[in-house]
Amino acid sequence: MSTPERITIDVGAYQGVDAAPELWGLFIEDLNDALDGGLNAELVRNGDFEFNAADRDGWDALTAWSSNVVDRAEVRTDDPIHPNNAHYLRLTGPVTLVNEGWDGIGAVTGQGFRLSFFARTGAGPASLPVAISSSDGDLACGEITVPAGGWYRCEAALTAVAGGRGRLRIDIPAGHVVDLDHVSLRPAGPDGEPLTFRPDLLRTLKDLRPSFIRFPGGCLAHGLGLDNVYHWKATIGPRHERGQMRNLWGYHQSRQIGYVEYFELCQATGATPIPVVAAGVCCQNTPGGPQAIDDDGMDAYIQDVLDLVEFANGSTGTPWGARRAELGHPEPFDLRYLGLGNEDEITDDFRDRYARIEDAVRERHPEICVIGTVGPQPFGPDFEAGWAFARARGTAMVDEHGYRNPRWFHQNVERYLTYEPGPQVYLGEYAARSNTIRSALAEAAYMIGLERSPDVVRLASYAPLLARVGHTQWTPDLIYFTATEVLPSASYHVQRMFSGERGSRLHPVTLGGVEPEPVTLPQTGSARLSSPGAEVDHAGIVLDGVVRQAVRTGPGGEPVELGGIDPAAATLELTATRRAGGEGFIVELGGESYLQVHVGAWQNKSTLVLRGDDGITNDDHGPLHWHGVRTGIPVRVKVRLDGARVRVWIDGDLRHDYEQDLRPEHRVVAGAVSRTAADGTTEYVIRAVNAHPTARVASIRLPEPLEPALATVTTLAGANPDEGQPFTASPVTPVVTTVAGDTLDLPPWSLVTAVIRRSS
Repeated sequence: MSTPERITIDVGAYQGVDAAPELWGLFIEDLNDALDGGLNAELVRNGDFEFNAADRDGWDALTAWSSNVVDRAEVRTDDPIHPNNAHYLRLTGPVTLVNEGWDGIGAVTGQGFRLSFFARTGAGPASLPVAISSSDGDLACGEITVPAGGWYRCEAALTAVAGGRGRLRIDIPAGHVVDLDHVSLRPAGPDGEPLTFRPDLLRTLKDLRPSFIRFPGGCLAHGLGLDNVYHWKATIGPRHERGQMRNLWGYHQSRQIGYVEYFELCQATGATPIPVVAAGVCCQNTPGGPQAIDDDGMDAYIQDVLDLVEFANGSTGTPWGARRAELGHPEPFDLRYLGLGNEDEITDDFRDRYARIEDAVRERHPEICVIGTVGPQPFGPDFEAGWAFARARGTAMVDEHGYRNPRWFHQNVERYLTYEPGPQVYLGEYAARSNTIRSALAEAAYMIGLERSPDVVRLASYAPLLARVGHTQWTPDLIYFTATEVLPSASYHVQRMFSGERGSRLHPVTLGGVEPEPVTLPQTGSARLSSPGAEVDHAGIVLDGVVRQAVRTGPGGEPVELGGIDPAAATLELTATRRAGGEGFIVELGGESYLQVHVGAWQNKSTLVLRGDDGITNDDHGPLHWHGVRTGIPVRVKVRLDGARVRVWIDGDLRHDYEQDLRPEHRVVAGAVSRTAADGTTEYVIRAVNAHPTARVASIRLPEPLEPALATVTTLAGANPDEGQPFTASPVTPVVTTVAGDTLDLPPWSLVTAVIRRSS
């Protein structure tokens, strides 16, 4: 075993800079079935019979439902319980109706449930046997009586007599015709009342001790098309009256978790709410591009935004404060932040609509901090234009996003130390791509950099937060879960180690015995072609002046090797013609580090250059809007690598021209904050990342002697950098120890947090 390298962590004296008090928080979006089927405690899937083909091909009002006699279960829309809940089921007994839930309905012996539904029967009262039923028998059972007449809300308490996973069963006896809607089965709390949030997921979020929660999006807030924009007023009130809609991420959202529940989630976790509303435009990924609310509709939309502030903070003497009280919350929700827009393309329409909304909020509610948006990436045209717009307007804070590979995070530890004075930053979405230990530690190094920059970075939240295994549209994610398990990632443990130990005073830190890791271009490599979503012929191939044989690529095939290259001096030319499929093709150049030129990226709407390091890719330049690859139409491509410079021509048009980032990586990073303990003494919180295969021992030098010193040390270590995969729990969890003295062990590939105090 090699001897650990010795380093020093010199903690300087407090220089009057306070730590950002609300730095670590959460962002929740209904993505990856995070709400319905996730944090929403509801166990019935499609309980309102409102799923449809607009949500997803093949879905309809009976998705997740089945009956033993098909023609005795009829979907109807005449005289529903509410116009927003237009579909219901007419059942003619004898018939058994079954709901599968989300991958089954789990039960534990002794667990209580509350089953409810709206029902209507016209031929006298009907007693309906109900059960959570498994192949081994009923896990819980009961009976619900439906009065004769109109729609009635009916309910029953159920208690599990056995554990397992089953399905909800409702029996309609012979001689009865029953209309059924808004079927709900929720676990019951200690008081017997149905729970709003799934308890184990809520506990997992509480353990992060979030300072704030951003909701409901993300892209969900501004929607695909103006008809898909998230309007908060449609999500409050009785659940069976809420406006349901297709989810931008390709499924259905019942909005059983609406704005009241989001505010309640903030209260349950002790977090400040940060609602996000559309800035008067829909998502730029909408077919045809972003669309703006018509001038005629802007006054009403602006009033909706102002009404939201009143709903959150207004007294019960105001119209919307009174509405909040009617919904069970006479006390205000203490709204202090409002997100306006999300990753928007900075167009003239956006500037106009954003300015009108922000001006109205400033005038009526100067106490609210409006958070602007600067595009989907931490660089590029929208980033630059968004920042220029925010500076010109004097916007208080902007929302930056960054999904990058681990190398980028290590290269950008000091990113915010160079920012000019102006709007502060909310880093609303960030993650190092992949769920590996490598990515989690890169995030930790970056987070130390965020903590060092409180004058710039005030808030930060990882994204996405939740993902149901088997129902994901995006990875990586912070917390995976199944029907019965919660599977925190390594990144979750990193977040908890930061949010669980905070300080109020920032201290400068000097590392001794550590140098940044240089980044260089690979010495050798090759050229490769692929097209995972199309069949493409590649002809006229010339690699570094040598003519190569024509090749065909297609779905399921391995990349085609064209030959070796010097990644610092290479030129590839070819003509590609798509023969079948709907996507474009990829030109890859390099070795262990490589570049991928995507011709027809992001649903064949753009060109993009990716960079891959340690097997994990990163947007290096673009995406840039493009008409896409068209079947039968040749596309001429030329790629030239000249040192760090990358140039890409498409049909003679120079679309990409940039320098690769060769700044060194900060693989060993440390930071320090302090706080006043209950006994009036000073405690120091030291964080150190060792994203390196070499173990280190750090001598800690504090600005004041704490002799004898005692440290509570939390260490996340023990796995190889590439361990950790989506849909699984972290391969390692933090270990807490107590050590005397001022020396810290930093194992290979580790994050260590030490709380150092005087021991007596």
